[in-house]
Amino acid sequence: MKLLLNTTSPYARIARIALEEKGFTDLATEFVDPWADDPRLLEANTAARVPTLVTDDGLVLTESLLIVLWLESERPAPSLLGVQRRAALARAGVAMGVIDAAVHTLIGRKITDASFDDSPVGLRRRRSIVQGLLRLEADAPAYASGTPDLGAITAVVALDYVRFRFPQAAWMPALPRLERLAALLAPRASFERSRPRA
Repeated sequence: MKLLLNTTSPYARIARIALEEKGFTDLATEFVDPWADDPRLLEANTAARVPTLVTDDGLVLTESLLIVLWLESERPAPSLLGVQRRAALARAGVAMGVIDAAVHTLIGRKITDASFDDSPVGLRRRRSIVQGLLRLEADAPAYASGTPDLGAITAVVALDYVRFRFPQAAWMPALPRLERLAALLAPRASFERSRPRA
């Protein structure tokens, strides 16, 4: 199997963590630039988005949560939905909202400039980031050991991505419970190897 990704995409990071937590440790990874219409990526995914997973039998899967869904059906154990499936899915939905808002803020800057942040749409995106993080903080999952569930994975990816992309943001709230969760998961190989790098 082959995973096409880049070094900063939170969506690619979710897929990468999920694959590794499911035991796909010998997965081939190809780093591509989705903004440059990399031919390798376009051949597999006409939308030129990461992540894109190409299975051994040639099946092409795109979108991080669809990749997770496929993984759950192909290799049910260990489950990424955990014992409290409903809670894990609810947290993942909130975390994906944070990730989407952060990514769309950066895309807005590419289309216009940094003034996008103070536009009505930019302010709405910031509100989505902050409110989503605060909701994740209030409902931060407990983690002791073993395979983290999708709610924990996406919450930590969202936090790490916002901190990575908005390092000096005065609007970032205090998130001690999420920070603790991130610190507990940081040493896991899947999280360490997939940490965003500029």
